[in-house]
Amino acid sequence: MTGVARAWRELGINGTGVKLCAVDTGVDWTHPELGNCWGTDGCAWQLGKDCIGDVYGNTDPPEIVPNDTPMDCGGHGTHVSGIMAARGPSVFGVAPGATMGMYRVYSCDTPEGGASTSDDVIMDGMESAHADNCDVINMSIGAMGWSEDPLAAFAAKLVEAGSLIIASAGNDGSHGIHTISSPSDGHGVLSVGSVDNWNVTQMGAVFSLPDGDRSVQISNAASNHVRFLFNKTVPLVLPDDDTGNYYGCESADSDYDGKVVVANNGGCDYTTIAQNVQDQGGVGLIIVNDQEGTFEYGVGEDITIPCISVSNTDGKAIISGLEQGDGTVMATTSTFAAIDSGFDGGRMSNFSAYGPSPELDLVPHLVAPGGNIWSTVLTSDDVYRSSSGTSLSSPYVSGCMALLRQRFTNYTNPQLHQALISAATPLVDTNGLFVNPYRTGAGLVNVYKALQSRTLIDPPYISINQTRMDGKKRTYSQIIKLTNMDANNAANISLSHSPASSMTLYQNNTYAPLLLTDSLVPIWPPDSNSVTWDTLPQAFLPNSEQRVEAGQTIEFNVTVTAPYGLPESERWYFGGFFNFSVTFDDETQSTHFVCPYAGFNGEYTQIEMLGPKSQGYPSFSDSNGRPIDNVSELTIDPSDDLPTFNYTLDVPSIYSYIALIDRDNKTAGYLPGSDRTRLSRTRPAMNETNSIRVNNTVELDDKTIILGDGEYSLRLALLRPFGNRDDDNDYVYWNSDYFSFGK
Repeated sequence: MTGVARAWRELGINGTGVKLCAVDTGVDWTHPELGNCWGTDGCAWQLGKDCIGDVYGNTDPPEIVPNDTPMDCGGHGTHVSGIMAARGPSVFGVAPGATMGMYRVYSCDTPEGGASTSDDVIMDGMESAHADNCDVINMSIGAMGWSEDPLAAFAAKLVEAGSLIIASAGNDGSHGIHTISSPSDGHGVLSVGSVDNWNVTQMGAVFSLPDGDRSVQISNAASNHVRFLFNKTVPLVLPDDDTGNYYGCESADSDYDGKVVVANNGGCDYTTIAQNVQDQGGVGLIIVNDQEGTFEYGVGEDITIPCISVSNTDGKAIISGLEQGDGTVMATTSTFAAIDSGFDGGRMSNFSAYGPSPELDLVPHLVAPGGNIWSTVLTSDDVYRSSSGTSLSSPYVSGCMALLRQRFTNYTNPQLHQALISAATPLVDTNGLFVNPYRTGAGLVNVYKALQSRTLIDPPYISINQTRMDGKKRTYSQIIKLTNMDANNAANISLSHSPASSMTLYQNNTYAPLLLTDSLVPIWPPDSNSVTWDTLPQAFLPNSEQRVEAGQTIEFNVTVTAPYGLPESERWYFGGFFNFSVTFDDETQSTHFVCPYAGFNGEYTQIEMLGPKSQGYPSFSDSNGRPIDNVSELTIDPSDDLPTFNYTLDVPSIYSYIALIDRDNKTAGYLPGSDRTRLSRTRPAMNETNSIRVNNTVELDDKTIILGDGEYSLRLALLRPFGNRDDDNDYVYWNSDYFSFGK
């Protein structure tokens, strides 16, 4: 699959001698699987610092009071650290031999909820990791954005200066195309998406019942954070209530003393059940879910007993056993339960963000396990936990990169990128085609193949930012270089092409219903019966069979033809893979490498940027959020409640402004705050909009003026992709009906 265990076992490579660092929430270095040490001889943790302290965000202005070590108080960085380099025995990271560094850039939780940080604090962490000569820097940080965003631009500068930065692609994938996060779209940063794990591991418990023992997955602790730990067997009991449904909602004189109660879900709120159990001497509560899977739930602050859940299948089996006789449960810190995740294992996680970047760069570059990842968390919390997010696939690839750095000490950072990306395994969709690279990059990371590779492919991926018209077809040409890194053996190279599925957000000139209801992005072809040659990207490979001598570089000419059988009005994003079959003279079997490509099927500089009109935007709404249907009859009293102008974006825009236009079609002024840069695509399933209050106070020629009563139109201007900010012809304009300012 990813080849990590094989790299340890067969090659003896575990990251030894590599400085593997993270910019994150900190690390609970007291965790037994993370070394329980800081900075001492032989300790894994030799690098890092606290850049923020605990109280940042709780003071006005924010105050940085750093601690002596980057101790984690949120758990995110500890989970990331376990994935990168946990030493075992319960959790093994990808590079358990690496020298570790942590640069804490998040405070503890604020009263408003959640940890606090700022770009300048994060940059301090990034710069400190760079100054400490970290070989690999992981950043499981980000939000939808641009390569020009501060963190992405700063990351690109550090990459230019020699840092190797790997970042999470983001978790907005349920909203479809153009949801990639910054800084992962920074130039030179390696962006990582997520696949679901093949196994789902959680804390477990062993139930001894009349019909035998049963190892069961249990949920994380309820909101009171009391862990479900019993080092010796504890008796189980079903609730004694009149309903016979085992809800546990009645405060009866039941014999719960010293026992764990197993109750069905749905009878009443969880605090009531837990309080009854606690008042009657019970030492724990297990809620049986009314559907598959476990879940975490909330209980009142007076609840001091552990409260967890089990799946419907496991719960029914436990109840059935207890109906036959007595039973017990035991759960220790080393009791885990893993189940096969079935069909979802190895498939793209629904949350994993889609490319491309706002400028059509191919991102993410790779995918790795990030869904249902078992790793370390705070020792004051659950110690171990299964979580999901591209925050967890990124450190997996960072660990893989540490293994490559250990082996290829003479490679440049771009060469390490090339080695890891080209060795990936493309994912196959349900229609039998490869998944679009804007979703998966080159595919699932395979570090063992990368470690064994003797060839480098440059570029490792192709971003088709713009096609050219060749008759009625759009084409793009590129030279791909392949370098033989073996100083002694030549190799025969065969190049072929595999198309991938195309993607869109649209169906019948509006958002696809499945995107809004089920977070499913339409693909073409939808099934194998719909495949026709003209609806797939094609490739012309004039020199596809070549031989490369030892230590030499050869060039391949490739030309891609966009899928001209797909209507450009439907806004399809296409892609595919160039496949390199490499057979060295000292081998009998070939090894296969890939170079993914992707682009837009149309003239991206002329794409419609606003969301479809069927969604009801652009629009005006009153101060209560109610739509204003007839803008031409709108009179705005500047001294009264102001209306709001709302619009949605289907494509990111690097720059926009909103002007008020008088009856002579002249610009009367610009709405303050409407001059915006680096706008992301809005997310329709969330009914997300860009909004601004409409007032007669405007800005013009560096002055603030108040417009007199009269009629004005609102003009929204959006700079097109790759447009010149100073060229009026490079904007998309939308004009409202005329409305009035007055009493």
